[in-house]
Amino acid sequence: FVGDAIMAFWGAPKPDPDHARHAVQAALACSQRLAEKNREWEARGLPPMPTRFGLASGEVVVGNIGAASRLSYTVLGDRVNLAARLEGTNKRYGTTVLVSKRVWENAGDDFVWRRVDRVAVKGKLEAVDIFELLGVTGEVDEETLRFAEAYEAALDLFQSGEFENARDAARA
Repeated sequence: FVGDAIMAFWGAPKPDPDHARHAVQAALACSQRLAEKNREWEARGLPPMPTRFGLASGEVVVGNIGAASRLSYTVLGDRVNLAARLEGTNKRYGTTVLVSKRVWENAGDDFVWRRVDRVAVKGKLEAVDIFELLGVTGEVDEETLRFAEAYEAALDLFQSGEFENARDAARA
């Protein structure tokens, strides 16, 4: 637990060559379960609990960190900070799970994605490509797939400076 967040990591203390896929599966399972719980709570007149996930992959420092009286086996580093920033960036885009390009590249073909943007997260000058996890391949509805395709086409136009065409594509 980190403040009001939960941090999880794969690949330590034992190597996990499928760490990206495992992290994506965990985020998807958690978000699906929470959606079920939110429906139950709303049916009982209770407020939903919004949750967001940020996933990044790369080199980190891992080990027991802290003082002798309070050690924590954890990870530190730029990739950890990027994941935290992506979690918060979800709010701006109305998404639930955002991942870095490296996670997107390494998670495998079992998932459907939407390329969301290229952003410089807080504390960084260099922009990174970010992707939204839409679901498992073969389980994402056609409307969502069409939206993702149209969004990415409009994003390509926007990023190439064709602003009016991007606006028109986004409205279509």
